[in-house]
Amino acid sequence: MCTSTTVGVPITITPARREDRALLEAFFERVSPQDLYYRFLTGMKKVDKQRIDAMVRDDDDLSIDFLALDSKTEEILATAILVAENDFETAEFAMCTRDDAKGKGISWALLDHAARYAEAMGVKRIYSLQSAAHSDALQLEQEMGFKVRPSPDDPALKLVEKTF
Repeated sequence: MCTSTTVGVPITITPARREDRALLEAFFERVSPQDLYYRFLTGMKKVDKQRIDAMVRDDDDLSIDFLALDSKTEEILATAILVAENDFETAEFAMCTRDDAKGKGISWALLDHAARYAEAMGVKRIYSLQSAAHSDALQLEQEMGFKVRPSPDDPALKLVEKTF
C-alpha cells in the first residue's frame, strides 16, 4: 500500500516477505541500542537470525510483520508486528522506527495500518507493553486513541491498548 505520512513523506506499507530478510538485517543494523530495547524489551545488541526468520515467515496465521518502506529507496524505515491470540479476540503489537525516520509521521501511518488490519481481521483489542521511558511512543499512542496505564506486573512498563 503506497501512502503519504501526515507530513507528506511517501512510504509503502507491506507485509514482510522471505525476500525482505537482507533488508531487515540492514534495518536493524541502523537501529539504536535504546530502540532495540524498546522494541524487544530486552538488552540485545543485535537481532539474531531466528528473530528475523520469524519476521519473514508466511506460514503463521496468527502473526504478521509490516514494513514501512521509503518509496524511493525501498529501505525499511519502520517495522510493526501484530500477533493475534488463538481466538483472534486480542492481538499484541510492537513497533520499531529508525532514528532518522522519527518525527515524520511514519510510526503513525504504520501503527494506523496495523490497527486497521487487526480490526478488519475481527480482532477486538490490540495492546502492547511499552517501556515507561519510551515517551515518544506513549504520546503517539495516546494521540491515536490508545489507553495507557501502568502494567500490573512491572512498574517499568506501561500497558497500551485500544478496543475496536
